[in-house]
Amino acid sequence: MKTYIHKHLKNIEREYDVKILLAVESGSRAWGFESANSDWDVRFIYVHKPEWYLKINSQRDVIEHIYDDGVDLAGWELRKALGLFGRSNPSVFEWLNSPQVYYMDKEFEARLRAVEKSFFNPVKNMYHYNHIYNKHNERYLQQTQCELKRFLYYLRGILACKWLERNNTLPPVSFEELVNKTIDDAGIVSKIKTLIELKRGKKECDMDVVDSQVKEFAMYWSDYYNKIVDSYRPDFEKTTFDVLDKILYDMAFNSN
Repeated sequence: MKTYIHKHLKNIEREYDVKILLAVESGSRAWGFESANSDWDVRFIYVHKPEWYLKINSQRDVIEHIYDDGVDLAGWELRKALGLFGRSNPSVFEWLNSPQVYYMDKEFEARLRAVEKSFFNPVKNMYHYNHIYNKHNERYLQQTQCELKRFLYYLRGILACKWLERNNTLPPVSFEELVNKTIDDAGIVSKIKTLIELKRGKKECDMDVVDSQVKEFAMYWSDYYNKIVDSYRPDFEKTTFDVLDKILYDMAFNSN
């Protein structure tokens, strides 16, 4: 499949006359609990030729394509991506740290790595993951049976909050790593890993009953973070966008 993904990315570059700086897997395949029929959610950041940045009118800053082979491509233009990075958008940070990388421009990666900690806002990320798990609980988890992927999305949001409370840094993208580093109860860890294997053996939207102990564990911590989310206020570095302006200029005007 990687061969087809690289082919699609090359086609994007030719069709839109852009240069891709980063292309990674996102979603369940990056997290490690994909089903056999899960799509390939490829996310990328791209840069235009210099003249694109010299026009007065705003232009489309997103590229999206869904292919018949199950590849879902979605990309953000560099200025848009850097703006979101500067505002600590969790998606951009997760892309940068995805365990499945299809392409990464070395200079671009080095420049972002150098300022990653300066722009990471743990408070904003806590609110993000808290919202994610509450949304999944309200929409998908009110019945005895549920889509396993929805429960795992819910649990991932909760464990991301646990990681943030302990470390004030970006939670691991790998779900198994997140589980191992945030749960001290070996029995719960084992049951969650069994749930992951069950999800991998099913189709994407198959329904099942979640183990009661895992569900009770998740509900306890979801209630806990709902109570403390507004008081979570760790210190963190704050910086200006100047360094991101320089990255935008260099990548758009000096590397094409």
